[in-house]
Amino acid sequence: MTTGHHAEHPHHEEHPHHEEHPHTEPHTAGSKDEKKIFKSMSMGLVAGLGGIIVVILIVTTVGLYRFQWNNPVTNAVVHALPYPAATVNGNIIRYSDYNDDLVTVKRFFSKQQEKSNGQAGAIPSDDELRKGVLDRLIQTEVLKQEATKYKIVISPADLDAEYAKITASADGKAEEQIQDLYGWTAAQFKEKVMRPYLWQAKLAEAVAKDTSVSGDAKMKAEEALQKLKDGAKFADIAKEYSADPGSASKGGELGFFGKGMMVPEFEAAAFALKPGEMTDLVQTQFGWHIIKSEEVKKDKSGEVTEVKAAHILIAGPSIDEYLKKKLDEAKVSRFVKI
Repeated sequence: MTTGHHAEHPHHEEHPHHEEHPHTEPHTAGSKDEKKIFKSMSMGLVAGLGGIIVVILIVTTVGLYRFQWNNPVTNAVVHALPYPAATVNGNIIRYSDYNDDLVTVKRFFSKQQEKSNGQAGAIPSDDELRKGVLDRLIQTEVLKQEATKYKIVISPADLDAEYAKITASADGKAEEQIQDLYGWTAAQFKEKVMRPYLWQAKLAEAVAKDTSVSGDAKMKAEEALQKLKDGAKFADIAKEYSADPGSASKGGELGFFGKGMMVPEFEAAAFALKPGEMTDLVQTQFGWHIIKSEEVKKDKSGEVTEVKAAHILIAGPSIDEYLKKKLDEAKVSRFVKI
């Protein structure tokens, strides 16, 4: 009976249920191996791509700084990465900005030649163009840093107003002309030309009113004013002290001028005087003034419409002198080969 029982179930001892998944262990081992291979391949691919990128960057760097490469590949790289053309007090001037401005300058001279049929004069050499572009970018960065120091802000409205002034005579074709000559949009022109212009104009005002910069000029102006109060003739003091080349030799005479012809501070002081009266020191963006009213014209209502006056100008350092001094003091590193 026992023998018969075992005959009915011949495979009982072999545990047939283990055969239901005969490939479980081999499959798991294979998956692990495949993952290792895939991971190794992925790491190798990443390392390979990384190596290629490093080689491209090295080649691009050498090409830019040693051979002045300028092609679609290098342009793409310098626009994507902050390659420096120079640094000013630690601030980077991007190579992409240098490259873009160089393209613009070359375009401008080429267009000038084209429009004048070759009569516009010789185009500067590549070295001269590169130096000029880099010098201008460095000067603009110094200007920007000084404007920031004096908390000067140029609003979009400021840019629009100034742009409207300088394009008023273009008969509505300003954008077309800017695109043709520079390859710029109006917005780019405002940023690259209008903003630095307004920075400089507003900085000139701020510097003129900064006694730490114009202190010597104020002392000289006070000296001139005291001489006038002591009885010296206005014309004599104007000839001795005034820095206004148009009026100093004429004893400070300006002739008649109406409203809107002088800067606001000067106009307000001059129009407030009665004939024969003289101001104390009046400060404007040009320096320190002493103004004397000689005659006024009035309209039917009795309002002063024109003033005939003389003035003495004691000028502080000009904005050009100030910026040159700041440029000389700046820590500048140039990376572009000229």
